[in-house]
Parts: sequence; C-alpha cells; structure tokens
Amino acid sequence: MDVHYTTDWRDNKPLPECMMFMLQNEIMCDVTLRVGYDRTPIKAHKYMLSSRSAVFHTMFEGSLPEKGDIKIPDIDENTFRDILKYMYCDQITITNDNVKEILYAADKYMLAAVKRECETVLKQTAQSEHATKALQTGYQHNLLDLQRESLDYIEINTKECLLSEYALSLSRDCLGLILNSDYLNCTETDICHFIIKWGKHQCKLANLEPSGGNIRDVLGNNLYMIRFQDVDMKLFSKKIAVSGLLTNDETVSIYQSHFGEVSKIFSNIPRYPVTQRETYTVNRYEQISQPMATTGIQSIIFLSDNDIWLKGVHIFLPYVEQSYGYGYSTGTVSNNINLSIQILNDSNEEKIRHDQRMTYGQNYDKVLEVNFSKPVHINSRRDYTIQMNGMFYQTYYGINCQEFVTEPQSGVTLQFKDSSVGDNETNISTGQFAGLSFSV
Repeated sequence: MDVHYTTDWRDNKPLPECMMFMLQNEIMCDVTLRVGYDRTPIKAHKYMLSSRSAVFHTMFEGSLPEKGDIKIPDIDENTFRDILKYMYCDQITITNDNVKEILYAADKYMLAAVKRECETVLKQTAQSEHATKALQTGYQHNLLDLQRESLDYIEINTKECLLSEYALSLSRDCLGLILNSDYLNCTETDICHFIIKWGKHQCKLANLEPSGGNIRDVLGNNLYMIRFQDVDMKLFSKKIAVSGLLTNDETVSIYQSHFGEVSKIFSNIPRYPVTQRETYTVNRYEQISQPMATTGIQSIIFLSDNDIWLKGVHIFLPYVEQSYGYGYSTGTVSNNINLSIQILNDSNEEKIRHDQRMTYGQNYDKVLEVNFSKPVHINSRRDYTIQMNGMFYQTYYGINCQEFVTEPQSGVTLQFKDSSVGDNETNISTGQFAGLSFSV
C-alpha cells in the first residue's frame, strides 16, 4: 500500500515500535496469511516470522518451501494477531479468557516463552475447583508441571473438583490420571456417581445411547481403576449391577469381595487421602537459645530426597523474660502477633501463603507448630524456600542446627541451605524455623 508522511515515521521510535508500524501498515510485507474460519488475509514479513519460530522458518526455507498464501484455519484472527505482536515486539497479554487459544498457537509455532507464560496463568486455575480444566490443558500440551499441580489439588479437593462444570469434559486419558491415584479425598461411592455422569455425558457427545454397555466402552480400561468393592452396596446393586456396565463375572467378583474373596479383576488397594496419612516431624536444631533479633524477613531453603506433602512449619516464639517473684515480670504475660509464612518453589512461584495469628507469653512454649490450611506437594530434589514476615520481636532460636536431617520412620532426608532472601540471622547452623511437619 502507498503511505505518505509529512515527517519520517521512524523518528523517535524504538525498534519494536518500528517493527509494529511496518506490520500494521503493511510496509514491505512479503507473505499473506489466511487466518481463521473466514480466511482473513493478514500480511507479514517472512524474515520476522522465521526469526521467532522454527516452524515458520522450515515453512519458508525448508526442503519443500510453501508458495503463495499460507492457510491457518485453526487459529482465530484475534489470537493470531496477538501472536504476531509477540513475534514483532515481545509483547503479549495472556488472561484466563484467551490462554487456551494462545497456548495452542504457541505450541503449534514452538514459542517456548509464550508457553511458559501460559503455564503460569494456568497454574492459578490449577489451584481452584477448575483444576480438571487445567489438567486437561496440561495433558494436551505436555505441560508436566501443570499436570502435577492440577493432580495435587484434585487429590486434596476431589469432591469439589468432580462437581466442576469442566470435569464432565475430561478426556478418557485425563480421567485415567485421576482414577489411577490412590490418594483421592472422597468416597468410592462419590467416584462411582461421577463416573456414571461422565459416561452419560460422553455418550451424548458421541450420539450414543447412555446404556451401561456404551458407558463401559467410553470408559475403556479406566473401568478397572474403580474400587467397586468399596462402593455403597445399595448403589452398586441398584445402579451398577443391573446396568450392563459390568459383566456377570465382574459383578459376582464384587459381591464375593464382601465375603472375604479378593477380587482378581479390580484394584483392592483402598485410597489413602493425604489428609489422613501419618504426619512426621523433623527438628533441625540441637538446642534452643535466646534472644535473637528478627526484624525483616526470615528465610531458609530446604529440599527433600523424596516427594512429600508439607503440612506445616515449626517456628520459634518471641522471647519473654521470666518473672522475678511475687508475680512481677520484665516482660508481658501474653501478647498476640500476626505472621505471614510463604513457601516458594525453585522458580520463585508461591506454593502457599499462610497467615498465622499467634499468642505468646511466659506460660507458652518456645516453639509453635504452624499447620497449613492445606498440604503442599514438595517434589524431590528441588529447592523450596520458607519465608516468614511480621516477627518484630526478639525470639528464641535454634543453635547447632543440622544441614541434613533424616526422619527415622519415613526414611525421608531433608537438606537445608542458606537463603539470600532473608536479612536476619537465620542460616543452616542457627536461627528460625525449628522444623517441618510432612506426610509421604
């Protein structure tokens, strides 16, 4: 197109603005992209697309380069324009509303940085009742961290997640990831109710009659991950046994299991939710001393040699001097304080923030066990950081702390490292954070 300017359009423009100006005004464009269902023409520059995407580079410069217009029917116009803006000036806005479409385009054109940003946005969804949607997206695009975080949340909040509007749209494979878990926090009867609803929904999508036989077909091998022997027998007898979902031999095996016969068809391992597992504790100090100044952030790094579920952190309480006869004291008998404790992963992403209101004084212990509102999944051999803010008083503290601590019953070994975040006296040999509570 012909463009006329009274002044040079390049004046006072940084490179990204110049690139976007050339794109938007179709200056020297040498390729036309036909985008979306309507094949909307969008002009661009081959060199720019090739410089950002190996897929486009192969398309234009490979052994069989494409000629003429490039058809891109599977990406809508708005999404593709967002991707173009990123390619030209490194700017992109990703929200819950567009993340799925942006992720698809980023995956298709191998834009790793955009995929990472999408995963960050989706991780917020992974920690909500919509975790099943995040699981499906993570599985579809091979985002392993997203899959893991989604499953972690689903295991702790199973019933809530299975009631989500997105749960019925789970693929067979993603349903299998959930059913394969031994740690779902609901009854097997709840799972069975969901399976029936999911199967009927999948049959409807496939224009099939929602019969027991068709539900069996859409479930595939997922059927054998259901612990039918733990399902309420009234539900089993009224809804399952007569539905055609199971064969006669399978039905008989479930009834026999209630009379001591171990089923050779279905899993006999009961599910064991994280919230019901035994809690173990490690203390990293040998002695308690006092007092230690604590203004600012207290922080330390830890890692585990096994996957664990962190349930809490033990902290040292403010130091209060003892009474000197007749009830007199140099300190206050009882006080309250508000603390904020964070757990961050090795990408500096917040896994949990726990606000703790605590009471301390002369008649209180020197260490407080802070229990989190929900367990935090800790992956083995990865650094995690504990940070505490809000402690503005001198506290008791641990000395002769150990860098490596093994909990004898579980066999889990925790290693502690110095953190560069804290600006106090906490380190691997002394200071705050008396210990950790966890399950395996």
